[in-house]
Amino acid sequence: MLLDPKPKSKGADLFSRGEELKELLSSLRDNPITVITGIRRVGKSSLMRVAIAETEQDSIMIDVRRIYSDSSGSIGKADLSYAIQGELEKKLRKERIKTLLSKVKGVSFMGNSVTFDWNDVTLSSILEKLNDHPKPFIIAFDEAQYFRYYGNRGGKSIQNLIAWSYDSLANIRFLLTGSEVGLIHDFIGTDDYKNPLHGRYIYELVLKPFSKDTSIEFLKAAFAENKMQVPLEEVIEAQNHLDGIAGHLVQYGLNRLKRSHDEALSETFRTARILFVNELKELEKRSPRYRKALEFIASGATNFTAILRSFQASGDYASKSRVADALRILERSSWVNNEYGRYSIIDRVLAELIRNGDF
Repeated sequence: MLLDPKPKSKGADLFSRGEELKELLSSLRDNPITVITGIRRVGKSSLMRVAIAETEQDSIMIDVRRIYSDSSGSIGKADLSYAIQGELEKKLRKERIKTLLSKVKGVSFMGNSVTFDWNDVTLSSILEKLNDHPKPFIIAFDEAQYFRYYGNRGGKSIQNLIAWSYDSLANIRFLLTGSEVGLIHDFIGTDDYKNPLHGRYIYELVLKPFSKDTSIEFLKAAFAENKMQVPLEEVIEAQNHLDGIAGHLVQYGLNRLKRSHDEALSETFRTARILFVNELKELEKRSPRYRKALEFIASGATNFTAILRSFQASGDYASKSRVADALRILERSSWVNNEYGRYSIIDRVLAELIRNGDF
């Protein structure tokens, strides 16, 4: 169902992402660490879930945000361990998985249930045995940026675990998705020489918004699936406002099934604003300059010199290198696009909300 607001899990519902899915499946076969990046609501979790469903490799998938929520905001070793235990238990009908786990000290079985004695079991010991799987075994972490709440060192032990696996276990694959700055800035730590993952090769699949034509075809197909005829001019206007962000298009489509075109657009922007309020707060926690840069770009400062002058006019006399670093992180984490020296906010809805002073 194209207008299902939840992440997709079937290839038939993954609209126009065949090439990206093929690329991801190839990386999972060949690369120790794969990261799916892209702006929020573009479909990263859906791509991950469909890949996990369609690959011939065995895998487990952990939603780190769910663990964070269930643990009341601080993820401990037990929280993660029991989540992994639950996912591995689902695989016990596969005899080869059961055989591999039976070799882990502290693991015992009763039928199709498994018990882990976490006084003896370690995550590294589990990975060591899964490494003996005949095909590369995938450990997928959705919303991996929430690992910064793991333990008392901001997720460093998980980074160390992945780095150790990278160096030592040829048959283990890690797949990570997450919100843009949270994943790139906090977990991968691209510019942090002290980050355990620094220097390791990480295959990055950048998921881009739909093109204009693909967005229009998506909405047409979604309405046809719901046996609803919507005038083409309304579909085109919706695309003009929402661009190619799949989440916005789905939200508009769901609203349009019950409301007029104008009401559906208005409700889509209202919902997006609620989501963006929290995201911008998270962005500001890392550096107030990120949000300032977005505001300057939305207001028309589209080249580096204009953005730098906007910072200075606001009373922030940041150096050129500091401003360049902020813009590079925003670009790398899919908030902004830089084309031939011209910066723009990728999410057209966010740009319009900022321009209208809705934050």
